[in-house]
Amino acid sequence: MRFLKKLNAWLHLWLGLITGLITFVVSITGCLYIFIDEIREIAYRDRLYVQEQNVSYQPLSVLMDRAQEAVSAEYKIVRADIQPEPGRTWVFRAGAKYRVYVDPYTAEVIYVEDQNREFFRVVLELHRNLLLGKEIGQPIVAYSILIFLFLCLSGLVLWWPKKWNRRSLKKSFAVKWKASFKRLNYDLHNVWGFYMLIPALVLAMTGLVYSFAWFDQAFTYSFSGGQHRTKWDIPRSGSADAPNRDALDDAFVDVLRRYPQADMVSMRVRDGQDAPYDFQIRLLRSRTYHFEWSYYDRQTAELLYSYGTDDLNTADKIRAMNFDLHVGSFMGLPSKIFAFFCSLVCASLPLTGFLIWYNRKWGKKKKRHSH
Repeated sequence: MRFLKKLNAWLHLWLGLITGLITFVVSITGCLYIFIDEIREIAYRDRLYVQEQNVSYQPLSVLMDRAQEAVSAEYKIVRADIQPEPGRTWVFRAGAKYRVYVDPYTAEVIYVEDQNREFFRVVLELHRNLLLGKEIGQPIVAYSILIFLFLCLSGLVLWWPKKWNRRSLKKSFAVKWKASFKRLNYDLHNVWGFYMLIPALVLAMTGLVYSFAWFDQAFTYSFSGGQHRTKWDIPRSGSADAPNRDALDDAFVDVLRRYPQADMVSMRVRDGQDAPYDFQIRLLRSRTYHFEWSYYDRQTAELLYSYGTDDLNTADKIRAMNFDLHVGSFMGLPSKIFAFFCSLVCASLPLTGFLIWYNRKWGKKKKRHSH
């Protein structure tokens, strides 16, 4: 038993030191990304909002053509993100490189955003792959967070009080704010690490869902009581060499008619002559869990199929909720603030852990040399 405890402490120390910087970067960028919608509405107001007008919107197909004309032909429009709220620009994604903001009343291109230089995109890529790319950076981040998952559990073993008396419990559950810096730093690592255990595990596991297919399957299978995710059989559209642009406009009008209170409508452009027009409708602000998905024939604008959150089994619902849990938006602003604080504590753990090790390794030596 003593050997296992020493091994656990050794692994906690050295795995923490090796992955600490990565954990810090991922956690800090996570803090920023939690409030991306709120910050963007302040920082990018000139590209997100236009003067509201008492006229009808231009057809979606016309706006899409204007967006395509604003970028090189090699970057095809693959998605439109539309917030039906009056006075908002409609955003068209051209490949993975550009976002084109268009005035829906006049079809004027307001702004072309280069994703490779946009601040929050850089923050997201730091969070995902440390700006080292998918092939190199993403595995480094993924395995570091897998190690962080182990560190949370090994930290619980190290935190566990030897004696469950009043003195030991006070030391384990309360930060001694008026103590020396070394003791305060230890308490911030040990006590706050314990309180953040469950939130940190949730943040780490929901992130690993995007990193490993096996973890994604195991996560949803375990927390759904052994269910598998549904494979949706989406009807195909009538085939033709080119899609009917009038059908696209009619389908979009029907989506707005069916969901007048939608927060956002995302239309994806799929490859294939028989691929239907598909619209994802987000029903609540900043919450991807509450959604409907509708598919329309690209030649006739006939509604082929529709499903939403209420139609999902437990495994599907857990997977649909994953993003909202990861960014803390599942209960709106209060849960976002809580997730921000949790991410901040997670970012502090490598720092306080390093200082504990440093003080034990060199702190006493420095003190002796100073005398």
